[in-house]
Amino acid sequence: MSVKIKERESEVFKIINTTNHNINHYKNYNQKKFKIMTEKIVVANKGLVRAEFAFWVGRYMDKFFDAFENKKILGNKCPKCGDVFVPPRKICGKCNIMIPFDQNWVDLPDTGTLKNYTITYYKINDRASRKVKKPQIIGMVQIDGSNTAIIYRLLDIEPEEVKIEMKVKVVWEDKTKGDPSDIKGFVKI
Repeated sequence: MSVKIKERESEVFKIINTTNHNINHYKNYNQKKFKIMTEKIVVANKGLVRAEFAFWVGRYMDKFFDAFENKKILGNKCPKCGDVFVPPRKICGKCNIMIPFDQNWVDLPDTGTLKNYTITYYKINDRASRKVKKPQIIGMVQIDGSNTAIIYRLLDIEPEEVKIEMKVKVVWEDKTKGDPSDIKGFVKI
């Protein structure tokens, strides 16, 4: 499918008085140099486009996900206030200081406390067919020993059983590879 845009001249400087930027020194510039393209081809693709790629998440998150391969949870601790972050952070949000990469790592248990949750009738991972019959529960879990929370699915629990502050435990994939999907979700303990 293609779309043709009719030829037209641009009055570029109509916006001079509608912006916070000082562009008054451009008023006398030769406006005939500014002309919008006379034709534009637009290609439309209907349907899903799958783009699989890998990207680097940085040293701190790399170390965090590397620990997942061994079914371990790592956090890092601010040297000033003592807050423990899961996932790890480079800068403490409270003290605004850098947390050194080569120190202050903390091994944490695979248990935590549910701080908040939401229930949805839409699939989380598979977008081909969106609605589900059984609700999906997404929880915000504070890992024991940390001051922050991570978000994962709650498994093997009915919506009416979910309670804020209930204790939960990680369910790991049998075969881990060092990425967020190594954690299937959390179950009530």
